[in-house]
Amino acid sequence: MVKKTKKEKVEVEETAVETSQEEKATEFKKDKNPEIFSRIFYTVLFAFIGWMSLWVFAFVVLIQFGFLLITGQVNKNLKGFNQEVGLFIYDMIKYLSFQTNQKPFPFRDWPYGEETEKQNNNELNKQSTVKVSK
Repeated sequence: MVKKTKKEKVEVEETAVETSQEEKATEFKKDKNPEIFSRIFYTVLFAFIGWMSLWVFAFVVLIQFGFLLITGQVNKNLKGFNQEVGLFIYDMIKYLSFQTNQKPFPFRDWPYGEETEKQNNNELNKQSTVKVSK
């Protein structure tokens, strides 16, 4: 029988511990990979959708200026539409910036109405506001 010195025993134990830690890390990576790749995919998707939504938002703003110049009043339908698009963009930014894990529309219902407006206004009012000097 071969006797192992204390140094060899310690090396064997350290190797076993390192192997165990590597296996745990590999298992963790395997478990998290689909979640991470899914998040990356949705982030890229919503970044593109957000970019397109900003163009729609800007286009409606220009049309709204046209109504203001011609009639002297803003169009209420366009104002409501742009408010909902703005809230949608706000929800996308919250998802893209990791403020929430809840995906915005179309992965949930179109919740942008008076109740969502109140909720978003409350969130914004809770944050510190910037004072403008007069």
